[in-house]
Amino acid sequence: MEEKGTELRKAGKFAAVGAVNTLVDFLVFTVLAQALSVNVYLAQVAGYSAGVLNSYVLNRSWTFRARGRFFSPALVKFLVLSVCMLGLSTGLLYLCHGVAGVPKLAAKVLATGGTMVVSFLVNRFWVFGEG
Repeated sequence: MEEKGTELRKAGKFAAVGAVNTLVDFLVFTVLAQALSVNVYLAQVAGYSAGVLNSYVLNRSWTFRARGRFFSPALVKFLVLSVCMLGLSTGLLYLCHGVAGVPKLAAKVLATGGTMVVSFLVNRFWVFGEG
């Protein structure tokens, strides 16, 4: 029973960090895509990258309490996962906005939601896995 509570706490922390990452991502994306009229896909890469940096620092130290060095195999795994999730979220953004015509910010919300569960599971068991 204790392990279930531990996993729920980790998922809750991951969600809280994800909310902060999402705010960082959306802020950068919105400023670039909406205010500065930067290409929507370039804005996606910039916003997502800013969120990724925040995510690694907070998830490493708070959510999963990784004990290894900052520059470690976990960082490499995290970056590999992040590139994959960037590809997935950009593909979803393209499908929603570029194909289906969903407005930019709504498409961004859908793309972000589409990557959250996959990202938690892979972070939990592969990137910061405890065995």
